[in-house]
Amino acid sequence: MSQNKYKKILNEFLIFILFFSSNALAFFHVVWIVPEIVLMDAVVLFMLAAFFLWAMYKDNTLSNFLETLKKNWVILPFLVFAGISIFWSVYWQISLLRWLILVFTIIAGGYIGTRYSVKEIIKLLSVFGIYILFLSSLVILFMPNLGIMNYWIIQGAWKGIYWHKNHMGMIASFTNILFLINLIYLLKYRGKQVWFWGALYLFSLVFLFQTDSVGAYITTLFLHGVILLAIFLMKFGGKLRRIHYLIFILAGILASLILYLNLDHFFGIFNRNTSLTGRVPMWTYLFDAYFSKRPFLGYGFNAFWYVDAYRVDMGLTVGYLDPIVIADNGFIDILINTGYIGSILFSIFYLGTWWQSIRYARKASDLYGVFPLILMSYTLLANISWSLIFENESFFMLIMISVLFSMSAGTSIIRKT
Repeated sequence: MSQNKYKKILNEFLIFILFFSSNALAFFHVVWIVPEIVLMDAVVLFMLAAFFLWAMYKDNTLSNFLETLKKNWVILPFLVFAGISIFWSVYWQISLLRWLILVFTIIAGGYIGTRYSVKEIIKLLSVFGIYILFLSSLVILFMPNLGIMNYWIIQGAWKGIYWHKNHMGMIASFTNILFLINLIYLLKYRGKQVWFWGALYLFSLVFLFQTDSVGAYITTLFLHGVILLAIFLMKFGGKLRRIHYLIFILAGILASLILYLNLDHFFGIFNRNTSLTGRVPMWTYLFDAYFSKRPFLGYGFNAFWYVDAYRVDMGLTVGYLDPIVIADNGFIDILINTGYIGSILFSIFYLGTWWQSIRYARKASDLYGVFPLILMSYTLLANISWSLIFENESFFMLIMISVLFSMSAGTSIIRKT
């Protein structure tokens, strides 16, 4: 085996470990609220980030990483503020550890983004998605007491290796979209790979359905619409005029208005209501009882839900038998932990990534080039009813950083393979 091939295998294996580690806090039980587990995760991510820095130094690519980081400075204000919040955090040890994990995530994501194209990142994520669904299927089949929820209000929903069916549902949704992108790209070539990705796509749909996660259902449906729209624009966009875009925008506004006026009927299809399964009353109490006391600085980066008294009080107040452990909304969790100031700084990064993704998608010739925009659409929708940005895992922050760096580094060119 040549040295280059050995380095490639080692590199991809470590990235696989990185993907696994960035998901690990959300596996099986509610482990992310145990400080010792957070410390272990920080140590693992530190070792991986240190190796990636060393690898960039040995390959003389560290300057490229730093230059790309400079281009993507939009993440730095939030990073600095999150670090400073340690001084007023209600649990400064956790805020420090989670801030270090964020630093290591940025280093690792930057390494991936400066070394791999967006298309190659999709391939790495797709392989990891296969692994997650396969391992979760084994757990569901042979250890159903772990892989299937048996909770007082949730019975029979698949959660696989994750602690909750909603988290598993969101992961299954994301994986399903990855499989669909690969399938559509390969349709023009036909052959066995089409059948392979087609079978995975159908299986992921079945798996997604079994999670009974309405948020994941709606996210998946919307992303299929985004993909269909992207295909249409890539095929016919050059023939469209301003009037066509105006008609499309007006139709979208009208459809949104009709949906808003019929939300009860829409959620009724999924046997749900407009309280979002109790989330709205919970958010109301969270804002009234807690956020109003620390509106500008928050409770410290990722610190709020680590305080036992807050979790118990939230659960008792909204009528849950157990303490509540997340806000079930990624943007609200950032707001409660870092206040208005931190949320504004995070929005600078988030909206900047959206802008980069839109610009990148406009130059795309296939769905691989639209993936950053699909990813950002996913993070927007998924975080409305779940906390997927940086609360009980760092996976999607890692992906956003990786894709952002890939778009702006030398790897940002959509390469044909």
